[in-house]
Amino acid sequence: MLYRRKVLLALLEALGRQVSRTDLQKLLFLLSTKQEHPSYHFVPYRYGCYSFNVDADKRALTRRGLLKSRDNWVLEPHESLLDAVRPSDRSAIDTTVRRFKGIRSRELLRQVYLTHPYFAINSDILHTILDPEERQMVDSIRPHTSSPQLYTLGYEGLSLEQFLNKLIENSVSILCDVRRNAVSMKYGFSKKTLARACDGVGVDYIHIPELGIDSSRRKQLDSQADYDSLFRDYSRTTLMENEAALDSITRLIDNRGSVALTCFEAEAAQCHRGCVASALSSRSAFGYPVSHL
Repeated sequence: MLYRRKVLLALLEALGRQVSRTDLQKLLFLLSTKQEHPSYHFVPYRYGCYSFNVDADKRALTRRGLLKSRDNWVLEPHESLLDAVRPSDRSAIDTTVRRFKGIRSRELLRQVYLTHPYFAINSDILHTILDPEERQMVDSIRPHTSSPQLYTLGYEGLSLEQFLNKLIENSVSILCDVRRNAVSMKYGFSKKTLARACDGVGVDYIHIPELGIDSSRRKQLDSQADYDSLFRDYSRTTLMENEAALDSITRLIDNRGSVALTCFEAEAAQCHRGCVASALSSRSAFGYPVSHL
């Protein structure tokens, strides 16, 4: 079993084996703030902090028979997992449970919104939880739209939530996926799941497969020189053959504000998205700054 799922089940066990769906997201978030290496990451969502990975794990654990198939989180009888987590995480669980024992629903939401206002910026119910003065605190921390620019971002080494937070924090309006095939073994980064997650945090998703590189051409890239050779060929062929796709990205920035190009690799120098960004920035009429997140 994945270690993070052991932490999740151990927290649920410590909470009494049954917790509402919204409350467990908030309690896991509060637990994560006490962990040296958080088991989950979160984004600001409709009801505050939310992890797509938590809900994905709920489905997986229900299939395994460890949770009952209900809207709320209900732990099926099984051996205790409290002793199966690291001592530091067991301590964090104990602290979280003691601190928030008996605090649920609206009161729990209020605690999170006041202590971590960033996670309230997309809340649909903010006005029912905080008073006008408290809502000003949330507004003050809300990322403000800056001058339009082009970003690039790889998801290597990032959870879906960490990836989305980078988009939110930089006021990205549209995510342009420049992979040839928008599929991934990593949860959250296949086309439909990524598009749905982006929509949930107010970012539009567009797939531009014609700017991708076939996976067969990405084999045996052992050095930066290998990458550079591949990208020189890519720039002479794919990019020159797809000027219309580059035009469409420019129009998106013109009309919608900041846009981010995404693919897998963490380093733009080892990803063709860097070539796309360079091709755009070299145009005399482009005029937008480029940043690699």
